Amino acid sequence: MRLFNAWEMGQDQTKQQIEKGLHLYQSNQTEKALQVWMRVLEKSADPAGRFRVLGCLITAHAEMGRYKDMLKGTTVSLQLNGQDYEKALFFPCKAAELVNDYGAGWSLKYRAMSQYHMAVAYRKLGRLADAMDCCEESMKIALQHGDRPLQALCLLCFADIHLSRRDVQTAFPRYDSAMSIMTEIGNRLGQIQVLLGVAKCWMIQKELDKALESIEKAQELAEGLGNKLGLLKLHCLCERIYRTKGLQRELRDHVVKFHECVEEMELYCGMCGESIGEKNNQLQALPCSHFFHLKCLQTNGTRGCPNCRRLSVKPGYV
Repeated sequence: MRLFNAWEMGQDQTKQQIEKGLHLYQSNQTEKALQVWMRVLEKSADPAGRFRVLGCLITAHAEMGRYKDMLKGTTVSLQLNGQDYEKALFFPCKAAELVNDYGAGWSLKYRAMSQYHMAVAYRKLGRLADAMDCCEESMKIALQHGDRPLQALCLLCFADIHLSRRDVQTAFPRYDSAMSIMTEIGNRLGQIQVLLGVAKCWMIQKELDKALESIEKAQELAEGLGNKLGLLKLHCLCERIYRTKGLQRELRDHVVKFHECVEEMELYCGMCGESIGEKNNQLQALPCSHFFHLKCLQTNGTRGCPNCRRLSVKPGYV
């Protein structure tokens, strides 16, 4: 009972510190907010709290143009992303609830960002109508406040939604508009996402050489940034293209590079050894931060982490 009370108290303290950072951030005391969140990240053992703090840090660094710092946070949070979109949707929905319940005096950017992230998750779940509604709400706020970075993200999301509908003629101009703003504000990660989306459009139209041109541009940006997730995605697309073209040497080259990225990013289950992200499998993260396929942990028969053997009292869902 004492252990449970201590754990619950730790959660409350984490929540209070996160809220403190949000208030500092809202009042433009960004550096102080970052310091508060970094202390939480160093001291907190609460997985949900750490996930939320990482989201705050990534957003703040992105808005400040500190992309290297943002990438550090993204690398950690990527360990919480294995195409388990139902769980991914939980967090922005919870953020939207917090804004509705407590955010009367907060900046509208919190509502806009939660709506944007909900749109991304809905799109990946195939709930395209819901994705469009959330993205339109986010874009409306972004336009009202002249938030160019968020406008670019919304345009990218709109384009991806149309791509999911295989409506490439509507997707292309959205990608062009997103790229224009991404270039203007120097968001090279966003430019990589746009180019990969454009490549997929060309692939749908069977214009494989044009798709490769977009991928080549994305690769140049990704290598310059050291963006291994972007490189992994483009190697995956190249694999599909060269398989269609019947070019075996190029196909093998990209298969090898794809698996090198998986190894470097450690995107594989520590139990079954299969790579994470290729299939829509549920994941589960343990308090030690190691993560596995949920089905693997359910058949593990132990309460300890298979990687570090640290005991896990309560797994943290991600």
